[in-house]
Amino acid sequence: MNGSVPDVTFGPGALAVLGGYLVVMLGLGLLGRLKQKERSLRDFYLGGSTFGFAVLFLTLFATQYSGNTLLGFAGRSYVQGMTYIVSITFMILVITVFMIYAPRLFRLARRFGYITPTDFVYHRFGSHPLRILCVVLLCWGLANYVLEQLVAMGHGVEAISGGRMTFMQGVLLLVGVMLIYESLGGMRAVAWTDAVQGSLLLCGCAVILYTLITADGGLAAAADQVRVTAPAKLEAPDARGLRTWVSTLVMLGLGVALYPHAVQRIFAAKNELSLRRSLGAMAFMPLCTTLLAFLIGFIALSRFPGLSQLESDKVTIYVLGGLIDRSPVMYWLIVVVFAAVVAAIMSTADSALLSIGSMFTKDIYKNYFRREAGAREMLIVGKTFAWGVMAILILMAWVSLETESSIWVLIELKLEFMVQLSPVFMLGVYWRRMPASAVLTGMVLGTLLTLVIWCGAAFDVWATRSPWGVGAGVWGLLLNYGVCVGWTVLRPARRPASVSA
Repeated sequence: MNGSVPDVTFGPGALAVLGGYLVVMLGLGLLGRLKQKERSLRDFYLGGSTFGFAVLFLTLFATQYSGNTLLGFAGRSYVQGMTYIVSITFMILVITVFMIYAPRLFRLARRFGYITPTDFVYHRFGSHPLRILCVVLLCWGLANYVLEQLVAMGHGVEAISGGRMTFMQGVLLLVGVMLIYESLGGMRAVAWTDAVQGSLLLCGCAVILYTLITADGGLAAAADQVRVTAPAKLEAPDARGLRTWVSTLVMLGLGVALYPHAVQRIFAAKNELSLRRSLGAMAFMPLCTTLLAFLIGFIALSRFPGLSQLESDKVTIYVLGGLIDRSPVMYWLIVVVFAAVVAAIMSTADSALLSIGSMFTKDIYKNYFRREAGAREMLIVGKTFAWGVMAILILMAWVSLETESSIWVLIELKLEFMVQLSPVFMLGVYWRRMPASAVLTGMVLGTLLTLVIWCGAAFDVWATRSPWGVGAGVWGLLLNYGVCVGWTVLRPARRPASVSA
């Protein structure tokens, strides 16, 4: 073992697999177009709400586990060491939060015809400012989410091509393919490609997880090496570290469960039984995917100590690249896994972009610009807006590369603001006396507090954006919930909300 970064070369076989995969994705996009039953928003953005257990589970899986998990989480594991095994708990908590509110929200969506998450917000609270603020925060989160995927796309294609394609060339290639199949087939095409991508990802993760556990002494040998090179990363967390754990649990557990593209998959379920079964199966997936990301980061720490912040996002590439020369079988397995990584990245980016288009079109354009807009016009506007957002994010991906921003920083930047939406869904689906004024005030104050802490740290007014080991977004969320609960107890809505399930 040595600390030098390996020269990863996959050869022409990897490019052939990647090219074949992209052709299949385009074919599924065309098939999704041919299978459209009507030119409606529900059909394009929700696939007609016809997804049974298999498709729903695979599209949830492929969307939930993305470049964040396989690159960002692995990089975070490299930075933190053994304590990051807690990340498995993060993703299990996400499913727990889904199980709390998703079945009730599904029943409301089926009864009242919701297409976007903010359809529920306006129907429940009847507030235009609240709807606009929710759209802004959700689109902010999704834009950051897509940016994370673009950064992961660039690293992934650069690696699988053996340097034949640059970071930005990889981004442009995958974005082009993704926009074509998404624009052709909408949610149906996205879900079908997710089913392929999710299957690849699940099989690939299982194979590599087994390989890492059994090869070269596995986790025990890695721990022995880390004990020599970085012993502090084997220590149990101190009090501040424990507070950071809890803070991150809250941020990820509540934030990830509010991703708009995940909420729209709730709406796309064929029935409540399919939804419950899919979420139940998802509860076991962290044991395969998040555990794999942790192991990759920890094993990279033992083999390649001293990597920079930008290089830490590539530890998955370094660790898996070190396995390709062991045998022809292992070579093709690793190639397939890297195709699965690219698949996971694309499946998340396309879903997020579809949600951005749907929210801008239905919640903003239709309500505040052209009330008379028909379905065809709205679909064109949604696609155009999504393409424009993607163009901006491609530029931001280049900026991110130049400034060496890590994927984990982008994850925090997204979730600490998106988590402020939590009271809207977690309390809104159950507490019928909670007024719009309480929710709006809580969200505004929580978001402002989070912004102040982030800006203060950025301009060196104070040293950290995690005072006392607690993230800025969690401080904002505590204020947010305090306002919502206190206001509702003191001044409940005069008339209970009309939504019930």
